[in-house]
Amino acid sequence: MKFLVVDDDERVAQLLSKKLAPYGECRIATDGDRALGLFSEQYDGGEPFQAVFMDIKMPGMDGHEVVRRMREIESERRNDLLESFKLVMISAFSDTKNVCKSFFGGQADAFVAKAEIKNRLVPELKAIKLI
Repeated sequence: MKFLVVDDDERVAQLLSKKLAPYGECRIATDGDRALGLFSEQYDGGEPFQAVFMDIKMPGMDGHEVVRRMREIESERRNDLLESFKLVMISAFSDTKNVCKSFFGGQADAFVAKAEIKNRLVPELKAIKLI
């Protein structure tokens, strides 16, 4: 399994990567442009990410915009409409606006507050049948 972790805070990205390592290979991007590059590269190479863990608030392009572009790439290039990547939004913000935008706009499968990563990440992944 391949995971893409996108967070401008490298400490959070490393923590997520460490928590996910037993379940698959992790790649890290610390900004939206790098995330889109890695996403396209893996997709075009025939080994797309099964899950993307996306921070919302990042400098430049925010996580919602990055996800929108990833969904466009996927929509344009995929053969099987049922094989869409799982999206887990990660944020320090758990306000209604960001949570709703994540689920309805980005088609998120889960939302985990950064403060809850240590305790809630693995249960959330099990709930969405990613692990």
